[in-house]
Amino acid sequence: MIDAGGSRAICSRSGIWHAGASIRGASCRSIKFSEESLRCGEETIMMPPQRKLRKVVRQDTSRPPHNRRRMHPSSPAAAVVIFGSARPVTCAVMDYAHRLADAVNALRPGLVAIRTIEPERPTAFIGAIAEELERNRIVHFQMPIEGWGNSVVPGSALLAARLMTRKGRIAITLHEWASLNRLRYLSMVPDILACDGFVFVSPQQRESFLATPLVGAAKKQAAPVIPIGPNIMPTRIDPERVAAERVKLRGRGANEADVVIGYFGVLYASKRPDVLLQTALALHKRGVKARLLICGDFLWDKPKDREAFMTLAHELGVAAWLDFRGRIDDEGDLMATLSAADVFLLPFTDGISTRRGSFQAVSQLAIPLVSTEAERQDEFALAPTLKAKIDNPSTILCPVDATPERFAEAVLAAQARKAEAIGVDLAGLWAEAALAHLDFYDRLQMV
Repeated sequence: MIDAGGSRAICSRSGIWHAGASIRGASCRSIKFSEESLRCGEETIMMPPQRKLRKVVRQDTSRPPHNRRRMHPSSPAAAVVIFGSARPVTCAVMDYAHRLADAVNALRPGLVAIRTIEPERPTAFIGAIAEELERNRIVHFQMPIEGWGNSVVPGSALLAARLMTRKGRIAITLHEWASLNRLRYLSMVPDILACDGFVFVSPQQRESFLATPLVGAAKKQAAPVIPIGPNIMPTRIDPERVAAERVKLRGRGANEADVVIGYFGVLYASKRPDVLLQTALALHKRGVKARLLICGDFLWDKPKDREAFMTLAHELGVAAWLDFRGRIDDEGDLMATLSAADVFLLPFTDGISTRRGSFQAVSQLAIPLVSTEAERQDEFALAPTLKAKIDNPSTILCPVDATPERFAEAVLAAQARKAEAIGVDLAGLWAEAALAHLDFYDRLQMV
């Protein structure tokens, strides 16, 4: 838990689930939002100094910018290779992959390597996967690989590589399933068929996956739920920086805000960026001057989405009350900025869940939260740290189809309970995730 102002913290342990839900739709007006390394061409093999692995994981909790990733060596000891993209994108999946590699390598040094190959070299991508499989390694995909944008190659690369060799094992962590759009789902079918073992980061996603006819019952039942840890884990927040941000965000005179609504994360359809703007408008109609703070950006392969967002802000008349910061790579700066918000608003279309890294990040701050109801009543049953945040009086969950007016009411109600807000300590989640992955990898080798 990060405490920038003497607020209370709750510390407890999370769990590992072996059990998700159907997706519910949402109404209301919306718009379509559509370190060091060794480089060989467009491929990057991440290589951390093994002798420092334990120190890095325990003491250096900062998230490196995309162009300075922590490195993970491809050595004879490496039994697992995570493939992805090093493209500087806003999605947190690769941030997660690096955190996971750090945590696993801290327990079993050198076990996990990361290889990144970019969309311009699809043949090399498939060849590299086949190469690692031929070495009898586990090839682990974190899907979706956002760095490849709308390319269909990642969805079929594993099957193509499997046709080249029968050696090795294939693992896929499905960060999304229930909320996948149909085209993305169809593009992933070949890899799903080629996979030897699956991991889910939320009970919600696993439950939805159990209904798929693409995978046999035994393989589906064997798939564990291993919750993600937070990608954002700063060791300290500068209180002077927070105070300065609060003054800046609050404004003066006619532009002084009554409430600052914070948002953190990637902006795309299931995060409903339009609802953020509409909620701000609903508050202004009530006579409450709301400023919207956005710390995050749109996906790199959807260049028109930000333009559409800004256009909508002007159409709704709230552009002057929008503070769009984009992605902030420095964790200290990011959390200091977020700490200046009065309330967080995360209007997920599929409900709040353990898979949402943006929720985990802001849950470490003692600031009220408004989000949408979890699809499963037991979504946080085995995650007491996150459940404590959910159950706090300053956290208000709305139906996924709530109107902007309903979200506006929730923002005001949450702000009124600000003195009761808590932040939670999530430091232990990565160690637990690492242990669960080691068990998963060991079992997969015996398949």
